[in-house]
This record gives sequence, structure tokens and C-alpha cells, in this order.
Amino acid sequence: MYRSFFLLSIIILFSSCQETKRVFIANTLIDCVGVGPQKCMLYKENPSDKWTYFYDTIEGFEYEDGYNYEIEVTVTKVENPPADGSSLHYSLVKIISKEKNQSIAQNVPLKNKKNQDTIIDIEYQALSRGSFFQIKINNDRIEKTTDVNLKNSHSKKCSKKDWNTIISLLETIDIDKISELKAPTEKRLFDGAPHAQLKITSFTKTFVSNGFDHGHPPHEIQQLVNTILSLAESIE
Repeated sequence: MYRSFFLLSIIILFSSCQETKRVFIANTLIDCVGVGPQKCMLYKENPSDKWTYFYDTIEGFEYEDGYNYEIEVTVTKVENPPADGSSLHYSLVKIISKEKNQSIAQNVPLKNKKNQDTIIDIEYQALSRGSFFQIKINNDRIEKTTDVNLKNSHSKKCSKKDWNTIISLLETIDIDKISELKAPTEKRLFDGAPHAQLKITSFTKTFVSNGFDHGHPPHEIQQLVNTILSLAESIE
């Protein structure tokens, strides 16, 4: 009985540290700069999303130029990643489709110097009557707190890869218009979900989104918010 309970606990703990996703990979590689100059795959989680740079690798996935892929991957949080390493590890589960396509991928992100050079801080906050949750990310630290007085917090180093991923996602968003984005659900209005908000700070301006239900951000910032939450989950 004890052994069964122990094994079940291990399974639950392991499952909480990883998730399975279906993602799309474009048919061309793009010049990018991670730890150093490299070639990045173009990645998105939904067909209607814009492509974002993928600075990491996918274990078991052998990319072939000229093909569009839909694949299933497991995403596992890495404890104590190296300084320049990602805090997320991707492994191939299966290739769902592989289609030859020589045309240039559409909606490829262009380098937005305003986003890349001047964004200094990103803050995500979720608040309800009985709970508080805040994540702050800059190019040095990822900090998480549940203390509404902001006196007690936990943090870890933000690797260069993780920061580049954040910047890449920001390049797909018109941050000047995040205050106009419409929330897809309204449960927070009757205490059905925490009230969430995203704040992006540059050297000259702060951009604040409209409020939305925690767990259900506007589609335009969904991938960014999900990445922020994933990066913070591994902080004890």
C-alpha cells in the first residue's frame, strides 16, 4: 500500500513538472542571436499565431529544411539550469505531419529594435479576494511572490535564452495596443477567476493591458503569458 502511494506521488510530481503540447515548425531557419549567432527554427502553438523564434532544441527531432511540421512535444521544467541555458526542455513525442513547402513562411517576426533594446521589465499580476500572485522578469532575474505587500519573494536567474524567448514573443505583439485587447472571458467580474494584468516597461514608457481572467488572456498575448507562467513555475 505504501509503495503504491509512493509511486503515485512520484508520478504526480513528475507530471506537474511537464506538459504535452502540439506545436508547429516552419519550413525555414532564421538567423538569430542566442548565446551567440545561430539559426533558429520558427515556432508557434496555434495555426493562427504569428511565428516566433525558437532558440532551443527539441530532443529527438531531426529538422529538415523545406518542410512544415506539426509535432507533439513534452515540455519539462529544468531545475537549476546553466546560466545561459533554457529553463525548459523540449522532447519530441511524435511527428503528426510533415509537408514539403518551398514557399517563404508568412508572418515571420521582424526584429523590432524598440522591443529588443529598450524593454527592461515585464510584470504579470493576478489578484482575487483571497489570493495574490505576481511575476516580474527582466534580463537578469525572474521573481515570483504571493505576498500582497511584496516583502517576501523567490527568484532565479533569467538565462539569456529565456530572455531572448520573451523578446521574440514581444516582437509578435503590438505593445502600444495591449491596453485595447479584449478579454475572451469575464469570470473575474463575479469572482469566478482572479483579475490578471500584464505590464511591460521600457526606458521611456509603461504599457499596461486591460484586465482579463487569470488563465484566459487575450489571444494576442496568450503565448507570452503562458511562457511567463511556465518560467516562474520552477521557482520554489
